[in-house]
Amino acid sequence: MADVTREDLRRFCQGMPVGIFDGLEDDQLDAIAAITERAAFEDQQVIIEDGSDGDTMYLLLSGKVRVTKKLFFRSGRTIAQGEREIIELPAEWNPYFGELALFDAASSRTATVAGSEAGEYGVINNADFYALAEGDHDIGYVVLKNVLMKAVGTIRSGNQNVINLTTALSFSLTSR
Repeated sequence: MADVTREDLRRFCQGMPVGIFDGLEDDQLDAIAAITERAAFEDQQVIIEDGSDGDTMYLLLSGKVRVTKKLFFRSGRTIAQGEREIIELPAEWNPYFGELALFDAASSRTATVAGSEAGEYGVINNADFYALAEGDHDIGYVVLKNVLMKAVGTIRSGNQNVINLTTALSFSLTSR
């Protein structure tokens, strides 16, 4: 399997919702490419499991993945657990996932990511990224800033979802 290249990573200077490598120079992309391993995945293969520990980030290079979240629901008198699809991500959107693991090697995964069409991803290990960022603080700063921008968007969206759910619950309880 071919190594991950600067051109592979350049795609991730743009993307959804924030390009993780936006603002990096070619030599910095080369340095990140040097610590990024290319791997293949199959359709339906789990890449990240919700709730598991992880110390790697993934860049979707080709194929598609499906993101699902574990949910609890009531079934009669019992509480059951299931999964709900959040989104399907094609490689053309330049998605990356597991990015919080770059900064917190003990973090638990917040969703399951599985192949929905065979493809390839790049893998960046937390320890390798830390060593690189220690040697080039600009890389660490730019990637951290971009990850935080994505996280802020996720938090805002989550806050709005909580408000919407609270409002719906309030209407439901007052209409009884």
